[in-house]
Amino acid sequence: MVRSENQDSFACLNTCGIWCVADGMGGHKEGSIASHLITQSLESLEALEFRSFSELLNKAQLVLDEANTALCDMSKSFYVDDVIGTTVIALLIHEEQAAVLWAGDSRLYRMRGNSFELITRDHTQYEALVNQGVISTDTPEGTHPASHVLTRALGVNTHTSVELKYLDLEIGDRFLLCSDGLSNMIEQLELGKTLYYSEDKQRAVANLVNMALARQANDNVTALIVDRE
Repeated sequence: MVRSENQDSFACLNTCGIWCVADGMGGHKEGSIASHLITQSLESLEALEFRSFSELLNKAQLVLDEANTALCDMSKSFYVDDVIGTTVIALLIHEEQAAVLWAGDSRLYRMRGNSFELITRDHTQYEALVNQGVISTDTPEGTHPASHVLTRALGVNTHTSVELKYLDLEIGDRFLLCSDGLSNMIEQLELGKTLYYSEDKQRAVANLVNMALARQANDNVTALIVDRE
C-alpha cells in the first residue's frame, strides 16, 4: 500500500522440493534485483534429479553461496557505500526429510494439528538484544527501532550467513513461508487461525495477503503455503 516497486520474489519448485521467499532489503538499491537473483538461482535446480536429501541440500546451499558472491560483486562494481541485499527463506523437502535455510527476517511457520509455531528466528538486532537480555520480550517487536535492522542477509558479506535447521515431518504438516510484510501486520495467533480454518491453500493465501493490505501494509506482502500430503 506504500511502495511503488515490489521487491519480494518467490519460487515454488514442486518437482525438486524447494519453496522460497526472498525480500529485497528496503531502502537499499536494487532490492528487487537481489531477491529475483535468489529465486532464479534456485529455479536452476528444478530440471535436476536428486537421489538423496543431502544432495538437494548441498546443491541449494551452493547456489545460495554463488548468488551471495554475485550480489557482493555487483555492489562493489556499482556502489561504494551501499549493498544490494536480500533476505531468503527456503523450505526443502525430499521424501521423508526436510530443512529450512534462511537469512534475515522472512519466516517459516508450521501448522501441525491444532498447533501453530514459528520455526525460524529473525536475524535482527531486536532478536539479538532479546537473546542477550538487554531488552525484554514484553517490548513489542514492531515498536522497537531495532526490529527492522537485519543482522544477516545475502549480498552484505562475502561469507554467506545462511542458517540451517533440520525439520521432522509428519503427514498433514502445513508450512507458511512469508516476508515480513505479512508477519509485521498479522499476529502469530491470527495467522494460525487462518491456516487452521482454511482447507484450501489458495484461499488461505488470498485471505492472509488481503488482511495485510487491508491494514495498510507498509511493505511488500508475500505468502506461500506448502502442505505435506
